[in-house]
Amino acid sequence: MRILGLGGSHHDFAACLVEDGRIVAAVEEERLTRVKIAFGLGPRLQRCLAADYVLAEAGLGPEDVDLIVANDFLNPVYSLRYRDRIEWIGHHLSHAASTFYTSPFQRAAVMVMDGRGSEVERDGERHGETISFYTGDARGLTLLRGLTGRIATAEQRLDDTYENSIGWMYEAVSKEIGFFTVGGMGAPGKTMGLAPYGTPRYVEALAGLYDLADGDFRQSLAQQEAVRALIAGELARADGTEAAEQVRADFAYAVQANTERIVVELARWLHRETGATDLCLAGGVALNSVANHLILRETPFERVHIVPAAGDNGTAIGAALHGHYALGGHPWAPAAGLFSPYLGRLHDAEEVEAAVAARADRLTVERPEDLCATVARELADGAVVGWFQGRSEIGPRALGNRSILADPRDPGMKDRINAKVKHREAFRPFAPVVLEERQTEYFASAVPAYYMLLVPQVRPDKRAVIPAVTHVDGSARLQTATPELNPRLCELLGAFDRLTGVPVLLNTSFNDNEEPIVESPEDALRCFLSTDLDVLVLHDLVIRKAAA
Repeated sequence: MRILGLGGSHHDFAACLVEDGRIVAAVEEERLTRVKIAFGLGPRLQRCLAADYVLAEAGLGPEDVDLIVANDFLNPVYSLRYRDRIEWIGHHLSHAASTFYTSPFQRAAVMVMDGRGSEVERDGERHGETISFYTGDARGLTLLRGLTGRIATAEQRLDDTYENSIGWMYEAVSKEIGFFTVGGMGAPGKTMGLAPYGTPRYVEALAGLYDLADGDFRQSLAQQEAVRALIAGELARADGTEAAEQVRADFAYAVQANTERIVVELARWLHRETGATDLCLAGGVALNSVANHLILRETPFERVHIVPAAGDNGTAIGAALHGHYALGGHPWAPAAGLFSPYLGRLHDAEEVEAAVAARADRLTVERPEDLCATVARELADGAVVGWFQGRSEIGPRALGNRSILADPRDPGMKDRINAKVKHREAFRPFAPVVLEERQTEYFASAVPAYYMLLVPQVRPDKRAVIPAVTHVDGSARLQTATPELNPRLCELLGAFDRLTGVPVLLNTSFNDNEEPIVESPEDALRCFLSTDLDVLVLHDLVIRKAAA
């Protein structure tokens, strides 16, 4: 049985192909259009390139698909080509399916938290999903409780105000303190990075602008307007640029601290209701890696699984898997191994060599006998390396196949990459990737973080050893490398360890600021030649820029 899942909302469009319960391929539309989160494409959105991509990976056409599933919050333009064949399901159900059916759990509690999902009617008014709780087991997913929020405007717009949404609150604060991404959307990732530079002075004020009870988060339209007014007023009163920057940092701290409080309390309630020891998370709020780690530390849940594409892109995976298990009637059983996020197509050697040949006059190329030893030496000598291997990873985090890698021991490396390669704000941190068997030597957590969605502390005695990946509060957004998922990345880490005694590398996404992660060899070469990357590794080729 072949099932095509389409995902997204008004952004983060994606497609996934599942065959007999196995994910054949999944990719985000942004990787193909080269437009961040595929927002604002207009009529071009109906091309639905991601669907063609995943079908081509299996040598199929649309006529070979048995079932097409999508969530009903998806921009209808994205589904125009398939509109007469689609089975529509709820947005939060798609999220829940994406994380439970990719988990290793026989039975789990499931929590979905985002900005807003499917529209429902409550007492004659328009509401949108905001928080949903499920249980998952061999029978599938069962909704335990769903929270919704009243929508304040008649049109679906990016600035819609909707009640009872953790995602809205975080994004609203991000916008008010000046963090935007494409199309005027907020940039919560920047807020999370800035939060450790702040102080607690606004934590209680923000906490007074929502209500939290057992399994219930409420924030009225009036409270939401008060959030905006509070930030605007404090910024207006700030005396000078430095004071205004501190206000912004303090509100980043406040919204992060309150989000952590809310998420932990909701998780505690869910545990009391279900008695489950395992928890699955999805929705945009599940990309808050700091809050995710606190769930493990401060609730009775023993294990947590977060699908790497926790945002709206992951609803493509959820839709396809729901099609297999729920609509197709197949019983759920966890896979024997870890869920692999490497779901893009494999670009073969001929394609790589053709892309290189097209720019031969600007490059020098070698194929070393020992690739990882050669690259490890470059890294140890201070090179910033674009690392392109195998199939691209799904989701917003680079997990070692479309990564920029560097030496974490260099205290100036963070500033150098932010300024010269990524062209972004200086405060934004970079993540470490570590060999699984060496994780506890460097980080105060034994829990593997295969998808870079947990933030533990760096051990105090190691912070001076790996300063480039240690945030100002001593934390790090960790990736755990295991040969089961990425043997070549582990081989490179081992080679770097043999040279330096440190089994850790700085790992960030292979892209320039405000552009999608590279997908193809052509994308990688374009980014390499337009930034201050020192070395590019395309499969087994080591590429440098030719002397001018």
